Amino acid sequence: MKALVILTFLLGVMAMIRFVPMEPVDTQRARAIAVNYAAYRNAVYLHVFNGNKSSGSIAAASMNLPAGFALLRSWQARIDAGCLYVWGPASSEEIEATRDLFWGSQAVGRADGGKLEPGHGGTTPVPSFVPDGSLVSVVGID
Repeated sequence: MKALVILTFLLGVMAMIRFVPMEPVDTQRARAIAVNYAAYRNAVYLHVFNGNKSSGSIAAASMNLPAGFALLRSWQARIDAGCLYVWGPASSEEIEATRDLFWGSQAVGRADGGKLEPGHGGTTPVPSFVPDGSLVSVVGID
């Protein structure tokens, strides 16, 4: 009888435990890149929207990045013609993970032929200093 109680208890515990398989390493890596980009972009936004709106490149040293923050990619930021561009190299999986992180924001995408993709029915121009295929975020600052 005791064995049956123990067996029932163990079956109950096993039923409550949810076995969640691990995500593939590539998915985890893409999410890590997305979070790294998001932290960098947030620091850039805080720097710019606290009154540093002069045109040109924004050095990482001038921003208030979190302690111990390491760039996983060579992210860059620049203000040009009243818009703030934050970009860097990323694979299509990393770009998709970043778009997911930002809940499908229309301000985040891939630079393709001088425009932001996906276009969402419009055309958001991207200057030539942002290489094609880059993960890019565009926002007006005026």
